[in-house]
Amino acid sequence: MTDKRRIPQPFVLSLISIFAALNIVADVLPFTPVIGVNGASFRLGWVVAPLTGILLGPLSGGGSCVIAGVVELFLGLQSSQPFGLFAPFRMGLSAVQAGLLVKGRWKTALTILGSLIFVWVLLPKGREALLVLSFHLVGFFLILVFRTRIERYMSSSLWKQVALGVAVTAYCGNISRHLLGNILLAVLTDVPSIVFVAAMPFTVIEQTSFLAASTILGVALTRTRVRALIEVHGDSKVF
Repeated sequence: MTDKRRIPQPFVLSLISIFAALNIVADVLPFTPVIGVNGASFRLGWVVAPLTGILLGPLSGGGSCVIAGVVELFLGLQSSQPFGLFAPFRMGLSAVQAGLLVKGRWKTALTILGSLIFVWVLLPKGREALLVLSFHLVGFFLILVFRTRIERYMSSSLWKQVALGVAVTAYCGNISRHLLGNILLAVLTDVPSIVFVAAMPFTVIEQTSFLAASTILGVALTRTRVRALIEVHGDSKVF
């Protein structure tokens, strides 16, 4: 019989702290500028945040990312970002969505993304830039199509299935974060709606790059995590 002991709480807390530190480091490394927002940029945290949710789950992963965002605010590391106190929740949302999907809680993830899409449609700037929702509708339908298969893929012994599970999960996590960012920009700033549409070609490049990096790292880390947990704590679903 497989030993299903719970992972000790100090070990979980240490992982939350470690990944919070990793997110802080990644989130201060610029990747590409944000079109239409002077001084703002996409950062490598877009790669690490969904992986945090994949590896730690929605609660621990989301909490780790929110902690990282709060620390960044306190240290003034996000002074160029226009999101203010909402910034940590964008990063946390990416991890939460990814964590929900790998746990098989696709309905909750679908509801969150669907709610964000609905809010965008309600906004005047959102209605003027409905084309932007192309990216987010892809994520919405990916969740509908794969559902609980994502959870099965993540525990598969076949690396191709793991890669597909990581790719779908990372994309849906990041695209939820992207839409929340757009909503905040539309509400908190005077960025015109045309900017959201004009940025779409750059969004394709950025999200493709994030997806590739997250998938490569995610496959390696996920398979390593599964082996380590089995060896140390038994076949236990803990996070």
